[in-house]
Amino acid sequence: MIGTYIAVVLGVAVWSLMTLVGRKIPDGVMRGVTVFGGAFLLGVCVLGLLPEATEGTSRLPFFCILAGFLIQQLLEALSAHAEHGHVEDHHNHGVPVLGLMLGLCLHAFLEGMPLVETSGAVNQGLVWGIVIHNIPVALILVALFTAHRMGFWRVLALLMLFGIMSPAGSLVNLFLVQPDEEQQRMIIGLVIGVLLHVSSSILFDHKQHGFSWLNLGLCVVAFAAAFLTVH
Repeated sequence: MIGTYIAVVLGVAVWSLMTLVGRKIPDGVMRGVTVFGGAFLLGVCVLGLLPEATEGTSRLPFFCILAGFLIQQLLEALSAHAEHGHVEDHHNHGVPVLGLMLGLCLHAFLEGMPLVETSGAVNQGLVWGIVIHNIPVALILVALFTAHRMGFWRVLALLMLFGIMSPAGSLVNLFLVQPDEEQQRMIIGLVIGVLLHVSSSILFDHKQHGFSWLNLGLCVVAFAAAFLTVH
């Protein structure tokens, strides 16, 4: 379990540190990573989380999926769509850092809640989905923070705050939420709604990630990877 949390935090730290020390990631590579991450999250939702959330006879998880979709819509009003792997005019100093961090941290907290089941089993598909998805988000945060002329240690502290939010969500779910199966399915449903919003927004964002055979191929590979990870 500890290794899972470390992997999620390092998934933010490693890539962001590369940017802080002056190593620029080519735009084409970042677009590819963003598309792959969005498709992988979609695959994890459909192949892994959705069957788990709908095991029972209650319809509440389905309503939670819709609620999660709406919650993510609200969060993006704060985060300026950074979850999609881009921020409009993200080099502009007018982007509100406080709102951005609040939206992204709440998003990360929610998606991290089902990381570890009450039985102790780790949701490997979700772990890798978060790690891959956080790569472009972390790089965007670095670009925004440096545009606001923040120092190295302040940037690193804010990145680590974002990085620990998913493990924090998992720990809250494990120790503060009752291990009731129906309640856990509702939480998973909420997370499915959040991730479906993010992944579909990435894949259908024609302005940033329009159709190409490369993107289609990345989606196929990501779906296959998601299948192998959750089974």
